[in-house]
Amino acid sequence: MPALRHAVEDSLKHIVSVSLQGPTADLETKNNMHRLLCVFAEASMLRNDCTYSISQKIIYMVVRHSDNHQVRVLYDVLLNTRLDIHPHSLTHFMNRFTRMGRPDLAMHVLRRIAVSGADVSYETVQYSCMALLRTRWNEIEWYKIQSYLVTEMLELGIRPGIHMLNAMILNAVEAGDYQTAQAMFETARIHRIRRNTITYSILLKGAVQNSDDALIERIMHMAEEDGALPKNNELVFSLVLALLQIARENDTNNLTSAARYRAVLRIYTRYCDIKPLQQLGIHVDMDGKSEKAGIVSSPSPKVLSIMMAAYIRFIGNSDLVRLLYNRYQEFVAQNHDLIAPTAATDHLANAFLFSLGRHSATFKLCPIILRNMLEPAATTTVKVAQPTVRTWSIAARAYFFHGKRTAGEKIIEVMRERGIPPNLITWNTILSGLASLQDAFGVVKAMKGMEAAGFESDSETLKALARIKDRNQLLDALRKVAANGDNGRSQAAPSCQPIQSVHEVSSHKRNENIQYQTTAANIKLLAAPN
Repeated sequence: MPALRHAVEDSLKHIVSVSLQGPTADLETKNNMHRLLCVFAEASMLRNDCTYSISQKIIYMVVRHSDNHQVRVLYDVLLNTRLDIHPHSLTHFMNRFTRMGRPDLAMHVLRRIAVSGADVSYETVQYSCMALLRTRWNEIEWYKIQSYLVTEMLELGIRPGIHMLNAMILNAVEAGDYQTAQAMFETARIHRIRRNTITYSILLKGAVQNSDDALIERIMHMAEEDGALPKNNELVFSLVLALLQIARENDTNNLTSAARYRAVLRIYTRYCDIKPLQQLGIHVDMDGKSEKAGIVSSPSPKVLSIMMAAYIRFIGNSDLVRLLYNRYQEFVAQNHDLIAPTAATDHLANAFLFSLGRHSATFKLCPIILRNMLEPAATTTVKVAQPTVRTWSIAARAYFFHGKRTAGEKIIEVMRERGIPPNLITWNTILSGLASLQDAFGVVKAMKGMEAAGFESDSETLKALARIKDRNQLLDALRKVAANGDNGRSQAAPSCQPIQSVHEVSSHKRNENIQYQTTAANIKLLAAPN
């Protein structure tokens, strides 16, 4: 009899595996496999002298290919059979119920896992709990619900590992409950749970939200005590990024740019080799205040990029930034082992473009930055990042800022030709640039183009519209476009040569005429008093 039982189990496993292998199974096959497993489960009740088992793979595959109703039916059937179901198989149901938005059912599964005597510290169970804790079903009461779930998990004897603990700390940070977040962070140390880079990064997020420079300092020293520093470039990056975010979002503490940069530099020099910065000509003299936390390591491209970006942001001297860009390009062309890899993303190019585009003396470098991204030096072996939607948006801002309207408007066409859909930031940049020129008709046409692309107005759009001083002129333009469409034709997209595509734009005609449609809501919005 045991041989027959095993033969049935193996046959079922083979049928399900073959039928549901790959993503091509049709609906009828999926339904048949669901029915087959339910029948097999119910048949296990026909004999009282043996217990059938079922592999985790079968449950996983059938649950994966079943709709929500079928998953619930299968779970109910399995609960009332003699099938020996591995606790880890139950996590497939738990995860599915979580995605279905049924925390009650997910917790029901978790209770069964706990009472089965399974090791709830196992990674599969911990990950399922983490997913449950990070899912929101009610935006208003979500934190209260998650706190209740945590309480019940603890009562079931589930002690959080680092993944669960990170989810709990992140929930507290996102809810603004920083006291609880820090208490749970300390709990990890008490219970000897090794805090990881994610743990520190989550708490750093809370420090940024609370604009707490002192907390960043404490996190840094706790990470050193845990042995997570100094040799952790990812954590160094998170520390520096947190300081920069606080500087960007809250400057009410009257720290000068120089002081901000010194604070960032102090963290870098504590953990990373300063030689790459010195080679770039970046000032790193800390007046003897720099401390080492051990043997420093070579900075990763991410860490080096963010340090250069910090220098560009806080130095406030366009000539120094111009010199830095020229040296930087030389090192990229020479394939410097630490500096050249930073060109693989658009972050530094964007920082240079934003900074140099603000000053008339260095604005001429903007098309050169774009050209160096589009056509890197022949000697460069690093795959240099192409301009992204953010890059083109920054370029559009620079062109409008310096009165290069034609080139600024052409950014949209250049992006489309290169297969990069403009985003809302791009459209708002164009709108703001046209509004600064008091071109009401151009603003309305651009706004209709934005709507035609599927974007809705936001606060930045309204700020751009508010820059038009003559409200009546804006309303007239809006009504004309609404009544007549765009009777004129815009200029054609350029040939997309590296510099000419944005800086030396020709005046060809477009091949198609975009009909702009205006909603009554926009007319009402614009007609409202300032």
